[in-house]
Amino acid sequence: MIQFRLNEFKAIAKWLRKTFPRPLAFFLTGWLYGLETSYIAAKASAAVEKGIAPYVPPEPVVEPPRYRSEPSEVEGLDIIQLSSNYDK
Repeated sequence: MIQFRLNEFKAIAKWLRKTFPRPLAFFLTGWLYGLETSYIAAKASAAVEKGIAPYVPPEPVVEPPRYRSEPSEVEGLDIIQLSSNYDK
């Protein structure tokens, strides 16, 4: 038997079991359990985002690396250089 974590979903599952035939109620209860899991994950994610919002810097701290390529003595094998400023 599926154990729901939130009281609202427990009440809906109880109503589903009483109202619909057993196979349909089983399917709908499983779907409801998946919905509850997604709802809890979304609420947790929103709470974390709201909690860290004051601490997130408004702009990126690290600049993207610079890319430089030049031909070498060997044909088809270029010299590739990535450089970045990491002094912060």
